[in-house]
Amino acid sequence: MKISLNDLITVPRSKKPDRRQFIGGSDARIIMSPDEAALIRLWKEKRGEAEPEDLSSNLVVQLGVATEALNQTWYERNTGRVVTDIRLVRRVPRPGLRSIYLGG
Repeated sequence: MKISLNDLITVPRSKKPDRRQFIGGSDARIIMSPDEAALIRLWKEKRGEAEPEDLSSNLVVQLGVATEALNQTWYERNTGRVVTDIRLVRRVPRPGLRSIYLGG
């Protein structure tokens, strides 16, 4: 099944995204790592079987938050493309599929 960005529905910015409903950058890092315990914890978190991990003291996450503007500027300068949909959550309008988060 192919899905393009045009198939997605924008979720209002005023609504804080439920982290269980999408895969963020920290989640992707865990999914791609060999840490099986972290992957199982993430799986349980996404299913609502475990409380979300508190990332407020996670250095990698906090560095990402602190450098979002720098990362955007760097990307735009090096690609010639302009980032427009910052912190945008989009939902796939099909049952069984989740959301994507277009962070900074």
